[in-house]
Amino acid sequence: MTRAMYMSKLYAPTLKEDPADAELASHRLLLRAGMIRKEAAGLYSYLPLAWRSIRKIENIVRDEMDAAGAQELMMPIMVDAELWRESGRIDAYGKELVRFDDRHGREFVLGPTHEETVTALVRNAPISSCPSTCITFRTSSATSSVPALA
Repeated sequence: MTRAMYMSKLYAPTLKEDPADAELASHRLLLRAGMIRKEAAGLYSYLPLAWRSIRKIENIVRDEMDAAGAQELMMPIMVDAELWRESGRIDAYGKELVRFDDRHGREFVLGPTHEETVTALVRNAPISSCPSTCITFRTSSATSSVPALA
């Protein structure tokens, strides 16, 4: 059951003027409508109205993927750095890829995408665990500045 929310109680701090650093029309509109707020360069907080919209879109995607027989999965953002070395993308990202060691000295990265993770997941699974028509999907945030590989 969905509860109605009164606009008078909604946290949506709107702006009357276009923000000076917003170049794209969509960016200006999201800021002015009180849907997002900039935290730092490239980092934004989703305010309640935007977050509700995102969840609704995710649910539509989920419903459609379920209807197509797909299975949703979730993968960790913290990924073994060895998977990124194996793909050759660890050097392509350079210093923008966040790297760290765990308490046991194993190297990990904060994976901005899940290509390496899903490839390892499928590669290491027995063929009988998923028929040829097996479809999986995930919904999550991803970075927009993914470098292209030659």
